[in-house]
Amino acid sequence: MGINGIWLASASERRAILLEELICEEKIKIKFVNTPLIEDEIEPKKTTLKETVFSIAKMKMKSALLEISLGRLEKLELNIDGNLENTLTLVSDTLVEDPDSFEQVFGKPSDKLEAVSMLKRLSGRKHKVWSSTGIIVHKSLEFQFKKTPEIEFGDWHGYFWTEYSTVEIKDLSDEILFELIESNSWEGKAGAYDLDGPMSKYAEVKNGEKFTVLGIASSALEVLKQIFKI
Repeated sequence: MGINGIWLASASERRAILLEELICEEKIKIKFVNTPLIEDEIEPKKTTLKETVFSIAKMKMKSALLEISLGRLEKLELNIDGNLENTLTLVSDTLVEDPDSFEQVFGKPSDKLEAVSMLKRLSGRKHKVWSSTGIIVHKSLEFQFKKTPEIEFGDWHGYFWTEYSTVEIKDLSDEILFELIESNSWEGKAGAYDLDGPMSKYAEVKNGEKFTVLGIASSALEVLKQIFKI
């Protein structure tokens, strides 16, 4: 029994593109819906970045499970063939490390001035980008995740994968900063940059996987590939 519907509970255009490319690559027919949770912005603070990003993703999953219990999947018309058991839900959170304070993070800049400030602090330096991704599946599906679910809610089980990649950004001149800011690629992006946008000319993943930087833990993507082959 395979998956025939996916809800990406996120407003992230980049995560949606990643999943659409994966679905296309695997040549499978799946109804894909990309729409955020009712309450999408959650900002708890924990001792480490790993704990913080996992905590945020976990809270997003709890919100997603509550919405599922209240009929969200039906409203998204994912109850294909009259049931929801073959539907998968994905939540994810990504945090960019502040290189001046390794246990602090860059959020999404509120304006151009804040975006410039973040990019100047990242200029010519390395930093970590953490992503924690959760997958919700119906308990009737016999997927072997080789781990116990972090959350069980009724008939739904939730699993998580959390990891980081290290990114190095070249020295950014005033001209380059102007280019990045005027492109508006900083909008809605933690750390004020999009690795697959204009910043791709000036940044390189030195350790880990690019997918993690773009917003989905790479190990979770590998799990999705396995699921799609079932």
